[in-house]
Amino acid sequence: MNTAMKQRLVGTVVIGCLAIIFIPILLDGEGVSAPEMTATIPESPPMPVVPVIGTQRPEISPDTVTSPQDDNAANSTNSQSDQANTTPDTPPAPELPRLNAAGLPATWSVRLASFGQLANAEALVDRLRESGYKGFSRPIETSRGPLTAVYVGPVMTENEAARLQPDLAESFELEGVVVQFGINELEQ
Repeated sequence: MNTAMKQRLVGTVVIGCLAIIFIPILLDGEGVSAPEMTATIPESPPMPVVPVIGTQRPEISPDTVTSPQDDNAANSTNSQSDQANTTPDTPPAPELPRLNAAGLPATWSVRLASFGQLANAEALVDRLRESGYKGFSRPIETSRGPLTAVYVGPVMTENEAARLQPDLAESFELEGVVVQFGINELEQ
């Protein structure tokens, strides 16, 4: 071996030994300290004073409705008895679905249009579905021959179907007719 090669070999061994000694000292984590974390928390804001509201119930008798705060209540007995009979704040009771002869809920739809060509009916159904309506079509027999009717629904009450009708008329420029939805018609 020549001397240059020996010097390289000795240098490599010395550097390796130094690495074995100093790398664990540098990587043990003792020299690294976590940064001090300090936080300044402000004082809590004062709590607002909540006023106490007293409740007084109105005195209810068979003929009149009077409030302890209302001094003029005794003078208007007739108007108060009329108010007692009608309560404008009470919403009307929701219409419940009726049952048909089979014991199933009688549901309703809006028949929007009838087409002689199936492609036109399918195009309207696609437009309805894109607009978020539950659209469907089914064949019907008329005096003019077989047609494909396009419907929106079904919904549980006739009032719901009647509320759909103006929205559909505005959106699709088709008046439509509210009809009762029947499952038997689908089975034909």
